Amino acid sequence: MKKTSAGGRIRARRKSLKFTQQALAERIGVSHVAVSQWEKEETVPRGENLLRLAELLQCTAAWIIDGDGEIFIATNKMENTKIVPLFSLAQISNFSEQKMLLQQASRFLYSDEQISDMALAIILDDNAMQPEYQAGEVMIFDPLIQPQPSDVVLALANGQPVVRIFRLQIQHYDEQIFSLRPLNDDFPILQSSKNKLKLIGTLLESRRYRSSR
Repeated sequence: MKKTSAGGRIRARRKSLKFTQQALAERIGVSHVAVSQWEKEETVPRGENLLRLAELLQCTAAWIIDGDGEIFIATNKMENTKIVPLFSLAQISNFSEQKMLLQQASRFLYSDEQISDMALAIILDDNAMQPEYQAGEVMIFDPLIQPQPSDVVLALANGQPVVRIFRLQIQHYDEQIFSLRPLNDDFPILQSSKNKLKLIGTLLESRRYRSSR
């Protein structure tokens, strides 16, 4: 790759990995204005932000700043890394056919967990799972993992996406009667016998990022 400015290198790698400035900023824990300033050479990423930026762009910090040395992180570090599409809960409410949903993703994150190609991530936006899980937390779910009692699951409840604790009540051949329970008592328990519930995936990983505000 032709040696360019630090901002040009950041922009080129971001675009090659199909990150928007906003998506990259969210993963680092800064505002999208900060990413824009880096690319315009108005400021320079430093410290923790530089290391996180290099990780997300799959390159070395030295290459970002100076354009010298190896560009890419060693292959053996990335070979088991999965790219996971990231959605808001509002986007999940349009869930119908999973493959179509994954194809519509515009934001992504990386995970080195053992997950399937159908895994997806969401940004929690309510307080139903407090105190253990906070609004703004990023959660990765895998649809190919069958939930066990007490697992956290992503589901549709009467067409609305929710994150809750799975409780199996009755297993009769292929039919399950189960409940979805919040950790916050201010939210109701949902019963599959009384509500239209559709399980989407089982929680594998949760991430809490520093606020950019």
